Amino acid sequence: MIRVLIADDEILVRIGLKTMIPWEENGFELIGEASNGLEALNLVKQQHCDIVLTDIRMPEMDGLQLIEEIKKISPSTKCLILSNHNDFEFVQKALRLGAVDYILKLTMEPSELLDKLGVLKETFERETVKTFEDHRLQYKVHKYGKEAKEKKLRELLVKQSASRTEVEDVMKEYEMRPFTPPIYVAVTALDNYQKVLDENKFRSEHLLNYTVANLLTEIFKKYSDGELLEIGNGKFAMITDRFQEAMLVEMREAAARFLKLSLSIGVSLPFEDMRELHTAYEQADTALADRFYAGAGSLVYFAQLSYLEPTDVSDGWPEEEINKLIDLRDTEGLIQLLDHRYQTVLKGPKLDPESERDLWVQWIFMMESFARRLGGHLYAVPLFEGLYPNHAVRNLETLHDIYRWCKGWLPLYMDYLKQLSQQQFRPEIQAVLEIIKTRYHQPLKVSELAKEVGFTENYLSVLFKKETGVTIMDYLTRIRMDKARELLKDQQIKVYEISELVGYGDPNYFSKQFKKMEGVYPLEFRKHYLGKHET
Repeated sequence: MIRVLIADDEILVRIGLKTMIPWEENGFELIGEASNGLEALNLVKQQHCDIVLTDIRMPEMDGLQLIEEIKKISPSTKCLILSNHNDFEFVQKALRLGAVDYILKLTMEPSELLDKLGVLKETFERETVKTFEDHRLQYKVHKYGKEAKEKKLRELLVKQSASRTEVEDVMKEYEMRPFTPPIYVAVTALDNYQKVLDENKFRSEHLLNYTVANLLTEIFKKYSDGELLEIGNGKFAMITDRFQEAMLVEMREAAARFLKLSLSIGVSLPFEDMRELHTAYEQADTALADRFYAGAGSLVYFAQLSYLEPTDVSDGWPEEEINKLIDLRDTEGLIQLLDHRYQTVLKGPKLDPESERDLWVQWIFMMESFARRLGGHLYAVPLFEGLYPNHAVRNLETLHDIYRWCKGWLPLYMDYLKQLSQQQFRPEIQAVLEIIKTRYHQPLKVSELAKEVGFTENYLSVLFKKETGVTIMDYLTRIRMDKARELLKDQQIKVYEISELVGYGDPNYFSKQFKKMEGVYPLEFRKHYLGKHET
């Protein structure tokens, strides 16, 4: 709606103008009326106005003064003169001052006034479109310029060696000021990023990162005119030669207070030359990874880190003792062993986070090996907090999270072993299990399995779940993933070939299913396994 104000000292004229035209039907909104120029000016100051219909001769402030003042405070407002026959000289002056048109009050017809207002409305619409296009173009220029700059800086951060020329070219191209030593890189990341995404509080990953970036940028500008850029997956990097810990503390507190999000931050050693960006970024990222020990919301300096070499650790998990406790079904004893390991690690000295995580993966492997000896399977254990064991240990962010999860899952595992030792399946269910174990690579259907054992599809599904504790399709997936893990150890077999060999026509779907259960994608699993078994 185009907003219109009427200014005239004659009440009858104002009444006539308000009633002679169906304003709203024609896209106009009357926002007020004034009996003199001063009243009209105050109304324009108080609220947005597109068109002012103004008389020239008015008390306190005439129309000419009103037009001059409006042009100062609201240049986009259009003034249309309401004139008498003997005002022509004043009309000419009003037009020179910026009025867009005039209309004679004594001969004015509603259609004539509506036509003139319509012309002004079209002018506003054209100007609005142009302004929008101009703003959009400016935004695109700014956005793509910013994106290009961030891309170049990301390359400098992740590239192992950048020449002085490369660094200088980037700084010159984007008019970056020289950084004065000492220079720091800080890397901040959202804690429990996947969980935050799953909760969908921000509706999309893009909106989540956009919101966090805006918050960090506002605080960053208070302390530094360095560079802040998004790395991806809830991670941001800052380059500054005006480092203050207060800035990082404020970022954490603001994220917690305004966004209800937790941030962890890692800080590099100070460095002298922008060519050292990659090394500094790796230091900051390594410090950030120490939240594995320090916990969510931690602030860690690379200078504080001190880890043992994996070769310096002689004692992992006491496998013989663990097997003995499992044999005795001593859940409390196993929990005490978990407690002891956790407390020992916290006291230090510590391994680097990934090496410590690997030890907890080994613990899961021991649990799996024992279940296999009884004819069971790790994936048959009821899930704790909706997570499969390997997925939990490989993806939970902190040692405390892993310890807490293992401690909560262990009683479920022990109950499963007790059931396993007493388990006797009906012959028909044993037949289905055998079919799945031998024909897992085929596109098996429940209806076909039911036909082979002489049951209806629905009856077999209910009976299978009752006897085994899992659905037929869950059991089939478990067998397929178990076979996939073995095949991935052979580097000669491609992932898409493994997908077909275990019964999946779509390699992408296979990869997603594998990640859900193992906590890593097939290629990551292979890389990790081969890295641990090199000769």
